[in-house]
Amino acid sequence: MKGVIPAPGPLRPLALATLISRVGNGLLMTISVLYFNRVVGLSIAQIGLGLTIAGLFGLLSAVPLGHLADRRGPRTLFVILSIVEAGLSLFYLLVDAFWQFLAVAIVLTIIDRGAGAVRAALIGAVTKDGAGRVAARAYLRAITNIGIMAGAGIGAMALHFDSAPVYRAMFAANAVLTIAAALIILAVPRVAPIPKSDDGPVWVALRDRGYLAVAALNAGMSIHYAVLDVAIPLWVVDHTDAPSWTIALLLVINTVVVSLFQVRSSRGISDPASAARASRIAGLLLMASMVLFASASSGGLKTAVALLAIGAFVQVLGELLQSSGSFLLGYDLAPDHAQGQYQGVWGTSMSISTMLAPTVLALLPLGLGVLGWWILGAWFALIGVLFVPVVRWAAARRPSAVPVTA
Repeated sequence: MKGVIPAPGPLRPLALATLISRVGNGLLMTISVLYFNRVVGLSIAQIGLGLTIAGLFGLLSAVPLGHLADRRGPRTLFVILSIVEAGLSLFYLLVDAFWQFLAVAIVLTIIDRGAGAVRAALIGAVTKDGAGRVAARAYLRAITNIGIMAGAGIGAMALHFDSAPVYRAMFAANAVLTIAAALIILAVPRVAPIPKSDDGPVWVALRDRGYLAVAALNAGMSIHYAVLDVAIPLWVVDHTDAPSWTIALLLVINTVVVSLFQVRSSRGISDPASAARASRIAGLLLMASMVLFASASSGGLKTAVALLAIGAFVQVLGELLQSSGSFLLGYDLAPDHAQGQYQGVWGTSMSISTMLAPTVLALLPLGLGVLGWWILGAWFALIGVLFVPVVRWAAARRPSAVPVTA
């Protein structure tokens, strides 16, 4: 990749498709809850319950659809799933009762989680070596942030009008953008399916204890992604003297740093050992950021803002290293003949992390205060330290594995 635009090749259409689809995601992230609450008439509790139940069903689809991507090829399958998802998302416009909302949410979440595993398998198939995959995923993550920011900006304009027709137009726009992104994926070279082998079990990823252990560690550390969304808003308002606009400042710090430096942070991460070391450093940085967030409760306005801003910056540094290490470990510890299935396992572990994170944050920093922040920081540090020996063990268990030293 040179500069902002990737070099000609599979990454270029992947990046464009990612940008377009994430603009649509940003639209819905901004207006969907208000649409279901104000237009459809669902309560916030019903919306939350429906999405939680849908998330549980979504855990069932990533591994089977990832396995199907291995057998049939990921590119065409991802295009089909994306178009189906776009069409079904319009059924939200017909919802006028909770059971209808729940049914649509469950079906869409099942398809979305499965499509995520298929997309990851496609990225793994068109990028060859570990460093190349990390750089590609890092670039696509930066593009994701930019797309969501753009979509959120458009969604904010829709909130200004606060009318049912405008909200419905946003759902339609998301469907159109999703279909357009899917069609762009057709420019990615077709990936040949992998013939089914009669040797060994079908669900090899679910039997790979080393891979499952690393995925569990990654999921445990990934709880930090929810800190700015879930814990910080209530912490800032209820426990510090910082003004409420500080919440937006911290989000801006995170988004801008990820967009500008995600690719650069991935350099030097080329094998499981370097990814494990990056994850260890990430755990220590995340611990430091939790301590800074906790300390903001004991200072005045300026001190609180400064500590929160520094904490957000330290946290995003840890996020950059953790995500880059995660990109490599998810691919390099998986055999090439079952990348789709393994990416399904990796994606499922991340979905579990996303579901558990609000509860963990409610019990620790929001429930115990400063002590809770310290415990959470110690958790991240401990997981970071464990990455090195666990990754070494998992890498040694791979077929034809080479020794991995830290």
